[in-house]
Amino acid sequence: MRRVLIAALVPVSALLTPHGASAEDLVDIYRLASDSDPQLRAAAANNASVAESQRQSDALYYPNISFGANVARNRDETTGGLFPSDPLYYTGKGYSLNLTQALYRRDFQLQKDQTAALSQQAQAQYQAAVQALALRASERYFDVLAAQDNLEFAIAEKEAISRQLEQTKQRFEVGLIAITDVHESQAAYDLAVASEIGAQNQLATAHEALREVTGQLTTAVDQLSDKMELISPEPADVSEWVAAALDQNYDLKAAEAAVAAARQQMKLQRANRSPNVDLVASHNYNDTGGVFGNRQSTSTSIGVQLNVPLYQGGAIASRIRQAQHQLDQAKDGLEQQRRAIHRATSDAYYNVQANISRVKALKQAVISSESALEATEAGYDVGTRTTVDVLNVRRNLYRAQRDYSRARYDYIISTLRLKQAAGILAESDLVQINAWLEE
Repeated sequence: MRRVLIAALVPVSALLTPHGASAEDLVDIYRLASDSDPQLRAAAANNASVAESQRQSDALYYPNISFGANVARNRDETTGGLFPSDPLYYTGKGYSLNLTQALYRRDFQLQKDQTAALSQQAQAQYQAAVQALALRASERYFDVLAAQDNLEFAIAEKEAISRQLEQTKQRFEVGLIAITDVHESQAAYDLAVASEIGAQNQLATAHEALREVTGQLTTAVDQLSDKMELISPEPADVSEWVAAALDQNYDLKAAEAAVAAARQQMKLQRANRSPNVDLVASHNYNDTGGVFGNRQSTSTSIGVQLNVPLYQGGAIASRIRQAQHQLDQAKDGLEQQRRAIHRATSDAYYNVQANISRVKALKQAVISSESALEATEAGYDVGTRTTVDVLNVRRNLYRAQRDYSRARYDYIISTLRLKQAAGILAESDLVQINAWLEE
């Protein structure tokens, strides 16, 4: 009786990739995402918007100059009385030129300091978005690979069970086994068909998730080769990684800048009680026209204007209290961010270590499962093992292979997450991973 060959486990990526299609690698995917990802573009737009706010705060120190002009057509008519008159028409016109230059405005400097803090926040948020995109694109990329692997193993398992089913039917026909073995093989085959359908759907979903990031459908991606290296985190001390994250993480920097901006906002509200001193100058010209000829007047003035807020119905005090609450909120947000970064860094560090061990263990599990399948099939041929034994061992082999592939992807993603938490994730990290890929 011909043995079911383990060669059936050969990947069937050719069935999943259109003929002649050019596969995208990880860096290709990341660059496509960088050009079109809405989240990154929104962060860039916000950064540019806040930069304009800085220019607006700088403009407060420059003179404010305005010009106005007017012209009016007038009609005078006297009716009744001793000296009624016909309607008289004349034109009046004039213009004014005004200048205001701040001499002492405490709130201007505070606004400038606040916009500087907001600019730092926006820049940190943009850098965080860049790193988040690198991680998100990588996660979606390897989700596609995992889904492809899952489908390949599902197809291979179905084909192997199909051959097993044919062998079982032949044995039953010659009276070597009972009908129950045929039913068990048929049930296993039906389950394998269902698994293949689920794997096809999973792959389609993974491709759509990748399209959400890149903005276009990617039909093929490069595979992870055996060249992948298992590199332990360096330094090999979780506390050093946490310290680096608390110093360099961009989400944390954004939260720190938010606290600085909220603190400046509170100072700004308090400054609303301070006096303001402005240099004011104006030049006015008026030509009133009239019945008895034009009457022209010109006036020019320059001086200093003092404005002292005394009472605004309690609005200033209320805005100060509001700013204090906003500052407290920003501080609490910063503390929460610190705790989250601490945990994320620790989790990522330990996940890298665990995934290294898991990849090694699952690699050995695949080897052991292959040996177990060979032995079980040999026993089946001589009648010492049953159909159920073969099906169970084969299922264990496919599960081990699938888990091994997934563990390799998980190792890569956990490494990227650790670098993101530490604020050092860059495109060069994706380039390094790219060297482990092959078409």
